[in-house]
Amino acid sequence: MKNETLKDTFLVEFSEEKADIILNGNINFYSSKKFEQLLRPNNEIFKSREISVNLDFIQSYDSFLVLLLRNLKKICNQNDVNCKIVCNNKEITDFINIYEQKTITETTEKQKHSFFKSYVSNIGSFWLIVLNDLKLFIEFLGDLFIKIILIIIKPSEVRWKDFSLHFTNSGVNALPIVLLILFLIGLISGYQGAIQLQQFGADIFIADLIGISITRELGPLMTAIIIAGRSGSAFTAEIGTMKVSEEVDSLKTMGFDITNFLVIPRVLAVTFAMPFLTILANVAGIAGGLVSGLAVLSITITGFLNQMQRVLGLDDIFSGLIKSMIFGFLLASVGCFRGLQVKGGAESVGRNTTISVVNGILLIILADALLIFLFEILGL
Repeated sequence: MKNETLKDTFLVEFSEEKADIILNGNINFYSSKKFEQLLRPNNEIFKSREISVNLDFIQSYDSFLVLLLRNLKKICNQNDVNCKIVCNNKEITDFINIYEQKTITETTEKQKHSFFKSYVSNIGSFWLIVLNDLKLFIEFLGDLFIKIILIIIKPSEVRWKDFSLHFTNSGVNALPIVLLILFLIGLISGYQGAIQLQQFGADIFIADLIGISITRELGPLMTAIIIAGRSGSAFTAEIGTMKVSEEVDSLKTMGFDITNFLVIPRVLAVTFAMPFLTILANVAGIAGGLVSGLAVLSITITGFLNQMQRVLGLDDIFSGLIKSMIFGFLLASVGCFRGLQVKGGAESVGRNTTISVVNGILLIILADALLIFLFEILGL
């Protein structure tokens, strides 16, 4: 049997069958260098069949003790040696167990699933998120409706100064791009329709095609999509940035109602700006269709306008205006809702801004589909 001692830090007694390591004194970070020789994989003690580590004579210790035992076990496993820890001191045992349990929790590998199971699990997680967001959005809309109704009783609680600012930004400043897009939409629709109508000699019916499609569908829908990408995203970014910089929390601390202070002025501004934008967009779209008709078909401006006057009724125009107000309310609400959902930093602002535009366009199209059937039932 051989003995090895190193400055009263540990004592080693070993033979071919068994090795005993007795730790004593201070086992901490400052004495760590003394164990370099012990922890060498080519140390003779690791040629024994079993190694016993005795901790009963330790006087003081820190987390280095756990690291030392872990390295000893690792080397023993590599050399197929059985490692046994002997400790009658409950305080040391509890200390080691706390660190070992934490390490096991942190390093436990995630259970691997099959591709199909992971795919189905991801779909389930996605729909849980969607349903939770839908629940929160419905609650947000309910609160918003109540606050808007209460405006009649207490109009002074709303920050009306912001209403004119957002009405200008969302309405007047958006007019050039809306007119341009709708003129091009009318131009393209008119050209495609003119080619088909020309084959049947029904040139004059280009006025029916352009007038009804623009006023009932394309005018309000395209205007709403433009505003969703322009103003809806801006609302999300503005309110999201205020949340990141803790301005929203400051307003709450000062006693302001966030819905009245930030949300209602934006929602009302877009809701009331949309009909005016839609009327001008309709004019631009019809003008684009007229240009296509004059270029391709044998019609006159007078004939085009007379035919449109016969087929285009007030119900076509007002149904588009009603749609535009509903679209404006929805996309502004989604923009503010996503802005209030921002958490963290700039990355969250960008992510929620993107989600705001996508959700806004999706809601607009869904609402349009529902309104088509509703107007058909009502005879509009």
